[in-house]
Amino acid sequence: MTYNLTSITSNSTNIVGFIQGVNQELMLGFLGIMILIGITVITLIAFIQATGDTNKAVAASAFIAFGLALFLKMLDLIPNAALFITLVLAGGAIAFIWNR
Repeated sequence: MTYNLTSITSNSTNIVGFIQGVNQELMLGFLGIMILIGITVITLIAFIQATGDTNKAVAASAFIAFGLALFLKMLDLIPNAALFITLVLAGGAIAFIWNR
């Protein structure tokens, strides 16, 4: 399989266009999803280490994941389904903490 990298660089006029081109041409649309999952896992592990409370760590990382998903959706790097899933996860985690 060969990749035409010149089409990515020639069609983009700024960094956002370049990242969108890489997302579509090289990563088949999974770049934004991989960024979202990676940062969510890192924040989850960091919050578990810092607080020791898994429930609060899940709620905090789900909230951060939703904020990141909003940003990635504005850049058109993730599909609507990924944004909706992070919204449901954040709402569910906060409702779980609220009822506790």
